[in-house]
Amino acid sequence: MLNLLAAIALAAGGWSIYLNPADWWFLSFFGLLYLLFLTINIFFLLFWMVVRLKYTLISIVAILITLPVLKSYCAFHFPEKATAKSIKGLCVMSYNVRNFDVYHWSKEQNALQGILEMIKREHPDIVCLQEFYNNDTGSFNTIRQLSATAGLSHYYFEKKKTGKNGRSFGTAIFSRYPVADHGSVKFDNKTQNSCSYADIKTDGGIVRVFNIHLQSIYLSRQDYQYLEEISENQDVKVKPTRAIFSKLKQAFIYRGEQALDIEQQIAKSPYPVIACGDFNDTPASFSYHTLSDNLQDAFLKAGWGIAPTYSGFPKIYRIDYIFADEKFDISSYRTICEDHSDHYPVISVMQLKSE
Repeated sequence: MLNLLAAIALAAGGWSIYLNPADWWFLSFFGLLYLLFLTINIFFLLFWMVVRLKYTLISIVAILITLPVLKSYCAFHFPEKATAKSIKGLCVMSYNVRNFDVYHWSKEQNALQGILEMIKREHPDIVCLQEFYNNDTGSFNTIRQLSATAGLSHYYFEKKKTGKNGRSFGTAIFSRYPVADHGSVKFDNKTQNSCSYADIKTDGGIVRVFNIHLQSIYLSRQDYQYLEEISENQDVKVKPTRAIFSKLKQAFIYRGEQALDIEQQIAKSPYPVIACGDFNDTPASFSYHTLSDNLQDAFLKAGWGIAPTYSGFPKIYRIDYIFADEKFDISSYRTICEDHSDHYPVISVMQLKSE
């Protein structure tokens, strides 16, 4: 019976990628826990191979049903030994910088400097930053510093929130190449998350780059502490569990709606598309499946392993992505495991195919 329940849960996680959370939100929870249910089914598979072979069919069928999801979790391309900047092509980076730790959430003394040095070292041509923060005066004039330190002199900053003394928050696209045009995708739901795009004049022609930050869950510090306590002590409490459940449900629904809005805009692009960002969702999700449907996942084309990008608890989720039009050849993909934010930056090199 337990094996059957685990198999049904795994299958539900696999089906969740096709069903809009606005109508099937409860299946999104199974998608979120897909790796857990997969692990349980593998355990049962090995167990029945020793005890009673015919029962292995339960887990085998469940795993086969969810192969499209399983394939999106793993890549087995040997990583390039050369750095991204030494590989010919357009080097693209995506990074949720967590406002450069302006509010000192982390233990790092100077996250901003670490991020600037990392970007300078990697030498990307295009950088998509989520949770971007800029202050026109003082030490967090990040637009000026990215231009001076990393040579990214062209940019488009989509401001979602502004404060006093020139403080602004949002998403930003920086480039070594000129920005010909820019815009944003308007979300119907009320949110601080956003999607912006910029048309960039590269050596191979104009490309449209989407910088995506899908709906955040907005878990509090207390929520994360409670989740860690559950993992350590298995002490489940009703009230905090219900609050986290509610936040997750709303985020699943919002991300589904936002992904559909972005998909429509991508389809209208007159130029080859690169779509980057923090989706706040795993590959076993409706939003990932919607946005990757007609684009290449750079990780699957040139990555290795499962490459988690969320550096917070738990460190198993890939939720940051670089997608590219079929008109691109993807040469390399890496996750840069440096703890300057609660996300790791991802970087890929690609080339436009000749006509």
